[in-house]
Amino acid sequence: MTPKAFKAYFPILRKCQLFYLSQLVTPQGTHLISWKAYYDNLVGRRGPGRIPYWYKDIQQATTIPDTNNRLLAQFIATPTIDSSFYELAPCTSSPPTTKNWIVTLDDYGSPLFGKQLLVQASRGTCSIVHWISPDCESSPGDLIRLSPCPGCAAHTPLPPSKKRNADLTLCTPTVSLQHSLILPTTNERIRRNTSEVTSSFTWADIEDGVRLYYSRLDFDFVSSSDDIVEAFAPPITIESSAAAVFSNSPLVVSSDSRYIFFTDGSLINLGTPDVSMGWSWMQIVPDAGFPNSIATYAHGLIRDNPSSFRAEAAAIYAVLTISPRDSEVTIYTDSQTAIDGLRSCSSSVYLNSRLYYKTSNFELWAIIERTILSKNLTVLPVKVKAHSGNYLNDFADSLANTAHTASSSILISGMDLASAHDFVLTYDNDIVCESNPRHLLKQYYQTQLMRDLLNLTRFYFISLLSSNTDYIVDWELTWFTLNFKPSYDASFTLEHASRHLTFKFKLFLDDLPTLEKLKRTRPDLYIDELTCRSCIDRMEDLMHLFMCKRRRLPMQQILQSYQKHLISKILDAGILANIDPTPFIAKLTSLSCWSFSSTNWSSFALVRGCLPKLFIDLFVDLSIPRFSAIKVVAAIHNNFVQKFRRRIWNPRSYEKCRWENAMNITYKLKTTPKPSNLPLSIYIPYSSLPPPTLHDSRDSGTDWLKNSMKYAFAGWSVDFYSGRAVRYFVSIVASTLVGIYQGRRSGEI
Repeated sequence: MTPKAFKAYFPILRKCQLFYLSQLVTPQGTHLISWKAYYDNLVGRRGPGRIPYWYKDIQQATTIPDTNNRLLAQFIATPTIDSSFYELAPCTSSPPTTKNWIVTLDDYGSPLFGKQLLVQASRGTCSIVHWISPDCESSPGDLIRLSPCPGCAAHTPLPPSKKRNADLTLCTPTVSLQHSLILPTTNERIRRNTSEVTSSFTWADIEDGVRLYYSRLDFDFVSSSDDIVEAFAPPITIESSAAAVFSNSPLVVSSDSRYIFFTDGSLINLGTPDVSMGWSWMQIVPDAGFPNSIATYAHGLIRDNPSSFRAEAAAIYAVLTISPRDSEVTIYTDSQTAIDGLRSCSSSVYLNSRLYYKTSNFELWAIIERTILSKNLTVLPVKVKAHSGNYLNDFADSLANTAHTASSSILISGMDLASAHDFVLTYDNDIVCESNPRHLLKQYYQTQLMRDLLNLTRFYFISLLSSNTDYIVDWELTWFTLNFKPSYDASFTLEHASRHLTFKFKLFLDDLPTLEKLKRTRPDLYIDELTCRSCIDRMEDLMHLFMCKRRRLPMQQILQSYQKHLISKILDAGILANIDPTPFIAKLTSLSCWSFSSTNWSSFALVRGCLPKLFIDLFVDLSIPRFSAIKVVAAIHNNFVQKFRRRIWNPRSYEKCRWENAMNITYKLKTTPKPSNLPLSIYIPYSSLPPPTLHDSRDSGTDWLKNSMKYAFAGWSVDFYSGRAVRYFVSIVASTLVGIYQGRRSGEI
C-alpha cells in the first residue's frame, strides 16, 4: 500500500486493528486471506459485505494476479515455528478436474498417500487410490517410495462397475481436501504396469509441514456451498445422529486428552418469522503457534423453541459431540444458565422423569447428559463475564452472530436430535416439544378460546379490516387496555372503577343493553317497532348508539379529544427523542378511524376497544419503550371510555328510563321471568355485514400454537392479525366470558 493510500485508509484500519500485513496473511505465509474468509470469520457482519477499497489496494500491491491471492516473493513471510520443512501446495489450490498425488494424515497420525480419483469440492472431500510407503516413518531420510495398498485395516473397495475389470481390487478411501497437500512425484499417472511411484522428497523434508497444515485451520480457500449446510441422519441413536450433523467439524487432537473451548449463543428477531438462533465454539490450544491460541472453530444454527438459553445449550452440545471419549473438556461461557444445566447433568437430573419435563429444552439437555455419560467426559464449566473486553469471548460472540447468515453454518434441526428416552413429544410431526407439557396444553386451550371468541358473530367486523392496511389490531395492546384499571381516589372510588371495568368489557363484547338487545331478551316488554328514544328514526344497536344524529356532535368531540391526547404525547416523545414529530402526527391523523359511517368498521373497532398497532408503532419509532407506550395508550383509551359513558351512554339511558316510566316498565317487571312461546324478534344483528364466508381474516388457516413454538410469537409481541399467536395472554376474565357467552348466548350469537 502506498503511503498516500495508507494515510487515507488509516482511520479504517485502526478501527479494525489492522497494522501489519501479517495480520492478513495465511498461517503458511504464502497467501493473502480472502476477503470472504476475513469477513465471515474474523469480524461481525455489518452491511452487505462488499470488498472495501483498502483491501483491493492491498491485494493489488501484494499478490500475483490470477493465483488465488498468492503473495509476491518480497511479501512471503517465513513461518515462525520451524522453517526446516519444504512447503507443499494445498489441494484446494488445484482445480477439481486435476487429479494429484496427495499426502495427509489418518486418524492415528500416520502418513496417508494416494492419487485423487474423484474430487467433491462442494463437500470438501476427495476419493483417492490408496498407496503406501512402508519405510517412510522407519527411514525418514530416504526418498518416499509408494506402492499399491495390498489391503489395510481401513480397506475401502472400489465400487463395482460394468466398464471395469472385476478382478481390479483397489483401496479407495475418502479424505478431506482441507487437510491434504499435493505431493510431487516422478509418475503423475497410474498405469496397469505401475508398481512403484517415487517422490522427490523424503518424509523428513515434509513431515513437519504436513503435520502443521493438518492441525491448523486454513483460511485461504473457502469452497462456496448452499446458504446453509443442513446435514442430518435418521435419529437412530444419539451417537449416529450427532456424527452425521458434525461430521465435518474440525478439531485439533490433544495428546493429553484435555480440551479447552469458548462457546456462545446468539438470538435475533425474536417474535418474528425471521427469528434465528446461532451458536459457536472455539478450540483454544495455548503455546502452539496459533494466532491468539485459536486452533479451530465452528458455528451454526438451531431451530424451534427459540430462546437465548437454547442457543447456548446448542453450542455446548456441539462441543461435547466432537470431543473424543475419556476427555477432560473445559468450557468457558458467559451464560450462567448453561453452567447450571451442566451441573444438573453431572447429578443426572434429566434422567429423573419428574424433573425432566419441567425443564426448558429438556430434550436437548437430556441428550447432552447422555453424551457426557456415554463418552465418559469430564466437563468443567467456567463462567466468563459477557462483554467485559475478553477477546476470546468476544470473538466467540461474533462467530455466533455471523452464523445467522454465513454459508458455513451447520444446521441442527429438531429431528436431528435423537431422543435420550424411548419416546419424544412432537407437534404436527415437525416440531419437537421441549417446553413444560402443562404449559403447552394451557397455551393450546388459550389459543382455542381466542379463536372461539373471534369466531363470534359480534367480531365478524374484524375480518373486514383485512383490507385496511393502516388498521391492524394489536391484541397485546387490546387486552392490556381491557384489564387496565385507573387509579381511584375520593372522586373516583373503587366502586366507580369496578363499574368502569364492567362497562368497558360490555362495550368490547357488544353486550350493552341497547334496545335491539332488549327486544331479543324481553320481547314481552320491548316491541319490534320500538326505535331509538333520541332520534325516533332508527333501530338502536351499538352502531347507531354513536351514529345517532342527536349524539353525533358529542361523539365527534370525544374522538377529537382522544386524538389530541395522542398528539400531545407524540409531541412530548418527539421532544425527548429530538425528532420532528410532524410526520408521525400526520400518519396518526390520516387513520380512517376518526370519522364515522355505516361502512367504516375501523371507527367501530376503535370504540369497541380493538386498538390498532399503529398507535404503539408511532411511539416506538420515537424511541419510547413498547411497554411504556402501551401504558400511555391504555390510559388515554380509558379516558375515552369514561367520556363515552358519561356523554353518550348515560344520557341515552336517562331517556330510555323516562320512556320506561311512561310505559310503566318497572324494575320488578323487568326482573320477572319472561313468558314462554313468545315470537322471536325479526331484528338481525349486524345485517350490514356481508356473510363471513366472503371475508377471511389475516390469520385464516394459521396455526398459532405452531407459530409460537417456532417463532416465540406469544407473550412478546402479540399481533394476532399479522400472523402472531396468543400464548396465555388471554386473561382469566376474558376466558370466563367466552365460556359464558358461548353457553348462554348460543342461540343469540
